[in-house]
Amino acid sequence: MTLLRLLLLISLLALTASAQQNSPQQKVVPASCPVTVAAPMPYLPPPQYELDDNTKAFWIGNDKLWTVLRKTGVWYWAPHEPGHENEVQPLTEKTFWGSVDFDWKTEYPPLLKVTGKRLDGDAPALLTLRATNAFPGPSAAMLVGVYVPTPGCWEITGEYKGEKLSFVIWLQPSKPGKQ
Repeated sequence: MTLLRLLLLISLLALTASAQQNSPQQKVVPASCPVTVAAPMPYLPPPQYELDDNTKAFWIGNDKLWTVLRKTGVWYWAPHEPGHENEVQPLTEKTFWGSVDFDWKTEYPPLLKVTGKRLDGDAPALLTLRATNAFPGPSAAMLVGVYVPTPGCWEITGEYKGEKLSFVIWLQPSKPGKQ
């Protein structure tokens, strides 16, 4: 009976691996894209910004400017409908930024600027929405909606009150064949 269970488990694992390899949501980051990974001693913002222990994310930055990233380093991209290429909908990602210098009560809109450039080829400019305030209160953050125009390897940079913070992500197409 144990051998049968073992064979069944091996078959199930093989089917799961095969399905993941054929999945359009597969997270495949080429070696040529240096996605940002968590540092051995990652930055920790003030305690009110604590991440859940089960989260699949990590902090980067310093007290003057920080953000949170997925451990996979992957974002997903979906193309615009024809004729809507210059609209920032649908967003690729909502980015949240923090700073000890940010006061959500007195600063609106936040002075945060987010830019980006493709590292592995030519691409139109990254499009962003105007920065806004998110989570008013002790864990206030600055929110910027981002639309990355093409899949690939992208460096995203936030600039706030003279402080710059950059990270690299891989933008994976969310549907096969649509780029």
